[in-house]
Amino acid sequence: MEIILRMKDHINHWPCSRCGKEAKQYINQAPTVAIPAHMRFDWNGYDSPVTGRHIRNKREHIEDLAQHDCIEYDPGMKQDADRRVIEHDKALDRLVDETVDRELEQMPTIKKEAMDAELSRGVSIEMERQTL
Repeated sequence: MEIILRMKDHINHWPCSRCGKEAKQYINQAPTVAIPAHMRFDWNGYDSPVTGRHIRNKREHIEDLAQHDCIEYDPGMKQDADRRVIEHDKALDRLVDETVDRELEQMPTIKKEAMDAELSRGVSIEMERQTL
C-alpha cells in the first residue's frame, strides 16, 4: 500500500493497516520545478522612472534598461559620484588659484598698489563661482 503525506503530517512509525507491523517508509524528495532564467529573480515590481510603465519582472527590467540606455543601479555608484564631485571641485579650485596667481603676476604695479590700498582699508573680497 502507498500513502502520500505532507511533510508536516509525517510520523516516524506508521503501522501497516493489514498486519499491524511497522511499515517501511520511503520519503521522496519534493519535485524540482524548472523556472525559466528570465523569471528566476523576479521581485514585486516598480514603475520605470523614465516612462512610468510598471515593470513586473527581471526580463522587463532588463528590457527597460536597454531601451533607455541605462545601467543597473549599484549602491556604490552614489559614493563614486560624490567622490568625483569632490575631485572635480578640488581641480577647479586649483585652476582658480593658478589663474589668480598668474593674473597677479601679470598685473601692472599701479593696479597692484591700488588693490593693496583697498585691502588695507578693510575692503572685503567675496569669491563667487558662476556657471556659463
